[in-house]
Amino acid sequence: MGNIFDLDSPLMDVMNKIMNTVILNICFLLSCLPLVTIGAAVTALYSVNLKMVKQEESYVFSAYWKSFKVNFRQSTSCWLVLAAAGAVFYIDFSVIKSLSGSLRMLLTITTVVLFCVFVIVILYVFPYMARFQDDFLTCLKNAFMIGGVNLGYTAAMLLITAACVMVTFFHVEFMLRAIFIWLVGGFSLLAYINSIFFRKVFDKYAA
Repeated sequence: MGNIFDLDSPLMDVMNKIMNTVILNICFLLSCLPLVTIGAAVTALYSVNLKMVKQEESYVFSAYWKSFKVNFRQSTSCWLVLAAAGAVFYIDFSVIKSLSGSLRMLLTITTVVLFCVFVIVILYVFPYMARFQDDFLTCLKNAFMIGGVNLGYTAAMLLITAACVMVTFFHVEFMLRAIFIWLVGGFSLLAYINSIFFRKVFDKYAA
């Protein structure tokens, strides 16, 4: 029992992981505040978590802000493009509701298919930028191709993310507790779980 608080003990390892999760979450939330920087924040979050999954990163604070700075321009540009695309999809679905007949069916199918492509890209592109160095268009293309080829992992991550969101808004009383969890470490924890899948996927394409 005297060794339970040793730096290399299982307990201290768990405590260290919890602390890193909280630190990462705080960094992520702070860097998201301008909203326009969300893309860079997500990229930095995954950059650290992808390394943490393999226990390759010890100094999460400095690693986060280094990635945030290095990937800022490309990730921010990507986020703005995807945010604009999301707004277009919102308008499209609103317009489709006012239509009827075969035109509505055709536009619904087309928009849903394109929206699925959009979801895959937005799920993969920022972790991809965190793992690989490519130009903007290549990142978008490869994010979709890798996500499409690995549909099992893609579906698992989407289900986990959707489940977390649904649980958050399941009940008003629970929502307050869920929001607290998100603020303390929820975003970082979800990114860590997804990073387990992303490492399995990305390692297949690493040179």
